[in-house]
Amino acid sequence: MGGRDEKGYWRGDLMRAILFTNKEVDLEGFEIDELYVIFAKGAKGSITVSEKGEMFSLAQSKLPIIKRAEEVIEKLEKKHNVVGMSVIFGEYEKEIDRVFEAQKPEIVIAGRYMPLTEKLMNSDSMILFYRGKVVFDRILYVHSEGAKAEKAINWLKKGKELLLLGIVEPMLPPETHARRMKEAQEKIRKDLEELSKGLNANKLVLVGNIADEVKRISNEFDADLIILGKNVGKNKLEEVLEKTEVPLLLV
Repeated sequence: MGGRDEKGYWRGDLMRAILFTNKEVDLEGFEIDELYVIFAKGAKGSITVSEKGEMFSLAQSKLPIIKRAEEVIEKLEKKHNVVGMSVIFGEYEKEIDRVFEAQKPEIVIAGRYMPLTEKLMNSDSMILFYRGKVVFDRILYVHSEGAKAEKAINWLKKGKELLLLGIVEPMLPPETHARRMKEAQEKIRKDLEELSKGLNANKLVLVGNIADEVKRISNEFDADLIILGKNVGKNKLEEVLEKTEVPLLLV
């Protein structure tokens, strides 16, 4: 990987991306090769703008939203190669999966709450809930059993300060699973030692609920970005999203 260019972009990070949003976004710092935009806005009817046979009055009510979407696209086109767009008013999961299958992106960027569909969860694509401009000054990487740590390495290299957090969730009853818990903690420590080679990073391994500990540690560390593996499962990821306000990258 190269360093930043004069505009602050990370060279070598060319990506195909899908952006799911309902407002203007700041993708500064991302060198995106191709960008497809899904502009999502709730409205009665839950049908796509392009669906034939819409009632005229309903179409009229959607015109301001369509115009707003066009304004957002125009601004994005000044910095990125926008290859397509959708404006949708419902059935988000269906459109996300359709566009994902067609574009096959390296990363999906969510500028508002986006459903974690089964197709997204089972893919190798990364998902970023950006929650405002993303910076890479203080990165918190969260590691758990089964995480694909190698997918996070290029992102960790961007950070100025790194905290590698290993979390083992409690196994109940503790007296029965004491040995298994100790083995799990030792395995995560070894994983973090291997991951930290070549990185200037602090490391921490603890036992606790993933969502609660991510919230607590990210606040203490004052993290700018949290990196977490999709392997922890949809329910836990949604819990982390509910409890934190920091941009979250799922790998």
